[in-house]
Amino acid sequence: MRTIALSVLALSLLGCSDAGPGGESCADQTLEVCQVFRLVNEERAAQGLPAYGWSPDLALAAQLHAEDMHANDYFSHDSQDGRSFVDRVNASGYDGAPRGENIARGQRSPEQVMMSWMESDGHRANILSEGSNEIGVGYVDFHWVQVFGRAAPMGE
Repeated sequence: MRTIALSVLALSLLGCSDAGPGGESCADQTLEVCQVFRLVNEERAAQGLPAYGWSPDLALAAQLHAEDMHANDYFSHDSQDGRSFVDRVNASGYDGAPRGENIARGQRSPEQVMMSWMESDGHRANILSEGSNEIGVGYVDFHWVQVFGRAAPMGE
């Protein structure tokens, strides 16, 4: 039984090795985060769109916002100190352009949160945006955050 569980985990992580423009991947993230990343790119592929690259900076902004909402018991795009997702992305050191943010709370699995986002026009638009080319995902205790960005072209 243990061998089967380890095999399933290994197969799940294979879908999380998609590299970003700088060779980054979500492989060092939680299984939930990697599954959301994989599901986002499956949705994009189904629409004929290129896959998002993984951004550690966007992931940091997303993770810190998920942790803050959880720790301080609130649910908002704006932090309690008034910062927007753009402020949080800039503070993470991201050198591209912040493009959007999706948040959710309460969904028990990556599949559930993706279904919720895809059923919402605004969230779906962020996931399928042609103006973004990178994503970071954060997760803690059923608080989910996606942050989207447009990487600066190489050499800028």
